[in-house]
Amino acid sequence: MTRTLFPLSWMLGATLALSTVGVVLTPIAAQAQSASSVDRMIERAFDDVLGRRPDSREIRLYRTRVYEEDWTDRDIRNELRRQRDDRDRYGNSNGYGGNGGYGNRDRPGNDDRRPSSADIDRIITRAYQDILDRDPDPQGLREYRRRMLDDGWSERQVRDALRRSSEKAELSDAQIDQMITRAYRDVLGRAPDAGGLSDFRRQVKTKGWTEADVRTALRDSPEYREKNTMTEAKAREVVARAYQSVLGRDPDPGADVYVQRVWREKWTERDVANELRKSDEFRNRRP
Repeated sequence: MTRTLFPLSWMLGATLALSTVGVVLTPIAAQAQSASSVDRMIERAFDDVLGRRPDSREIRLYRTRVYEEDWTDRDIRNELRRQRDDRDRYGNSNGYGGNGGYGNRDRPGNDDRRPSSADIDRIITRAYQDILDRDPDPQGLREYRRRMLDDGWSERQVRDALRRSSEKAELSDAQIDQMITRAYRDVLGRAPDAGGLSDFRRQVKTKGWTEADVRTALRDSPEYREKNTMTEAKAREVVARAYQSVLGRDPDPGADVYVQRVWREKWTERDVANELRKSDEFRNRRP
C-alpha cells in the first residue's frame, strides 16, 4: 500500500489548529482529516470548472500539488480553466496540460499527445499577452518553444518564467491599470472602482498576477455571480425582449416553455428569437 509523506511542519500545524477547538489528533489522524478536506476542494473545483468529478489519478495529481507545491484552490481552478480553454481551442479532449506537461509518456497504454509547433506558439503568445501585455519577440518565442519541445516545459512553467522576468517587474502603473481596466470591462462590463484598481495593482506588483489572474478573481466575485446567475425573473425578461424584438408584443402564457428553457437549459435571447422566427405568427406578419 502506498504511503503519503507530509512535511513535519505541516503536520504540527494541523495538530495545533485542531487542538485549539478542543480536539487533539495524532499526526496520522491529522493527515487523514486534511486529505479529506483537500479532496473535497479538488472535487468542487472540477465540478465548478469542468462539470464533472475527478478520477482517482487526478485526485492524486492535484493532492500532490497542494501538499508539495503549496497549490491553492485558485491555482487548481486556474489550471482546470486553462485545460478547458485549450481543449476548446485545439479539440484535444485529453486536456494535454493535465499532468503538468505534455503527453502521458510515463503512463502505460497512452499515446504521447504533444501539441504541434503551431499550438505551442499560440500557448506562448497567449502567455506573453496575459503577463507582459504584448506579443512575444522572435527571440523569446524561439527560447520558450525550445523549452516546451526539448525540455518538456508546461504552459505553467512558461508563465512562471515570464512572471519572474525583469520586464514583468518593470511594468508601469499605467500599463497595469490598463490591463486591470480591460479585465473589468470584459468581465463586469464597467470600469474599475478606485478600491478595486488599487487592490489589483498591488496583486500584480507584489504577487506577479497576470490579466488572467485578475479576470479569474473578478469571475469569482459576488458581483459577477449576481450578474450571471440566471433566475426565473431574469429568464422572463430575456423572453420578453425576444418577443418584443421578433413579434412586437409582450409574451403570452404559452411563452412559459421558453422561460423554462432559458432558466433551466441556458438558452439565450438569440435562441428564443430564432425559435419565434419559425412560428406561424412571425411568418404571417411578413409582407
